[in-house]
Amino acid sequence: MKGTIALAAGAAMAMGAPPALAQIAAQSGPQTAQAEEPSTGLSTTSSTGSSLTAITGIDYSSGDYGTGSDTHIFVVPMSLRYRTGQLRFTATLPWLRINGSSAIVGGGSGGVIIDPDAPRTTRSGLGDLTLGVGYQIPEEQFGFGLDLSARVKLPTASRSRALGTGKTDVTVAAEISKSFGAITPFANLGYRMPGDPSGFNLHNGWTASGGASMMLGKSALIASYDYREATSDLARDSRELFGAFSTPVVKKLTFTLYGTAGLSKGAADYGVGSMISLKL
Repeated sequence: MKGTIALAAGAAMAMGAPPALAQIAAQSGPQTAQAEEPSTGLSTTSSTGSSLTAITGIDYSSGDYGTGSDTHIFVVPMSLRYRTGQLRFTATLPWLRINGSSAIVGGGSGGVIIDPDAPRTTRSGLGDLTLGVGYQIPEEQFGFGLDLSARVKLPTASRSRALGTGKTDVTVAAEISKSFGAITPFANLGYRMPGDPSGFNLHNGWTASGGASMMLGKSALIASYDYREATSDLARDSRELFGAFSTPVVKKLTFTLYGTAGLSKGAADYGVGSMISLKL
């Protein structure tokens, strides 16, 4: 690949999904590929016992990310989440298909690094393995919910095929929430520390999200505004709107449908996806 490689934004399940989507995961099971992000917004009471959940789905996004040519990203995540008490552990390995500028590389979250000379290609394969841990403090303890989390993205994706940067990334985040009956406003703040590929200068970046969830019986609606700071001076910050609906299908199976709308050059123009989670 010529010139500068890029970290792609917009693939909600493989490349740093909106923190809001993990809100639904806390209550009803489904999660994104970056499900290590905070998830207290819909779950403000203490958890007891242990559970293992398998999550998969599909995600499609499209946008030019400032390159002048649309890039289409299709993701199939494969995730496991283990929860014990207030602790949760997650592991995710996505399959990616990217059709567009080779200046956009899968396996990152937020922003793109643009090489105007990069050719258009189609590439596919397994993405980076992400491991995460989170700790949830229930609302009754402090009067508001608090969730602390960290995740590590390991460079298992092929850099030569533009599926990953070949470096380890680390993200830490905190989220607060407060329930008012069926409605739970939340605010999230995160900090991403990408590894530096040889010959390229990436810098750390902030993420933020604010929104609310609403319980409708056993189902949930959620909406948020999400911001991700670009990780390169050549990239654009990502700003987007997010909305989702999650509902149980049977006792141990939950279905989620979601969508995004980009508000800046650094975000996908739009994204749609669905997830299924099965409690094992």
